[in-house]
Amino acid sequence: MKNLFFGIFVAASMLLSSCDNNKEARNLYYKAKSLYEQGLYIEAKLVTDSIKIVNNTAFDEIRAGMQLSRKAELAINEIIANDADSLLKIYRDQVDEIIKDFELVKNEEYQTDGTLVYKHDPNRDSQTKSCIRTYVTEEGELVILSVYCGTNAIQHESIKLTASNGTFAMSEVIPYDGARNYRYKINGLNIETITYNEPKTLGIAQFVIGTKGAPIKVSYDGKRPYSYTLEKSSRKAIVESYKFAKLIKEVKRLERDEAIASKTIVILRKQIEDHKGDSI
Repeated sequence: MKNLFFGIFVAASMLLSSCDNNKEARNLYYKAKSLYEQGLYIEAKLVTDSIKIVNNTAFDEIRAGMQLSRKAELAINEIIANDADSLLKIYRDQVDEIIKDFELVKNEEYQTDGTLVYKHDPNRDSQTKSCIRTYVTEEGELVILSVYCGTNAIQHESIKLTASNGTFAMSEVIPYDGARNYRYKINGLNIETITYNEPKTLGIAQFVIGTKGAPIKVSYDGKRPYSYTLEKSSRKAIVESYKFAKLIKEVKRLERDEAIASKTIVILRKQIEDHKGDSI
C-alpha cells in the first residue's frame, strides 16, 4: 500500500512538474510574441531560442516559437534590404559626382579590372620623377606607389612619412621581387617603383589627412638615404583617393548586404508559408 501511494505521489509530482515546465515554455512564447509585435525582433528571436531549453517536450510551443523566429528574421532582413536600398541611392549619387575627378585606366588586352586615377595629380603617370603616386581599384582598394628616379640606385624597399611634430607613418617592407618592387634603367637614370596595398596604405592616407596641411617628409628606406617633402598635389591625390576608396567599399558592402537579405527574404517567406499551421 505504501508503495502504491508512493508511486501515485511520484507520478503526480512528475505531472505537476511537466505542467509547470510547459507553462513556462508557453509564457516564453507569449513574451517573444510581445517583443515581436513591439518591433524588437532580435530580442524576440533570443527568447524563442529559450523555449526548447526550458522544456524540450513542449512541442507546440517549440514549433510556434520557430515560426515566430522565422517571422522575426524576415522582418530583420526586410529592414536590412530597405536600408541598404535607401543608402545605395545616396552613395551612388556621391560616386557619380566624385568619379568626375578620376580617370579609369584599363588595358583591355590583359587587365580584367581597371584602376581609378586622380585626374588632377601631375605625377599620376610619372616614372621619371621621385614622387608618391596613388590610385583606387574598382573594388575600392587604395594603392600607393613610391617612385624613385636618380643617377644612383638606392634600392629602397619601404617609405616613411614624418610630420614636423615627429609623428610618422610607415609602409610595409616590400623586398625586391621584380613585380611589386621593380627596378630598371632608362637614359642613364635608375628607376625604382614599389607598390603598397591595404591595410598599410589606409594608415598612410589617414596620417596625411591628420597632418592637416603641415609639411610631410618622405623618406625612402634603402641602401642609400633619400628624402623629399611631399608635394601638395601628391597630398591631395592621396586624400581624394582615400575618400573615393572608402566610398566604393561602402557601396560594395551595401550591395552585398542587399543581395544577401533579398535571398534570405525569399527563403524565409517560403518557410513561413510551409509552416503556417505552426501556431498557438
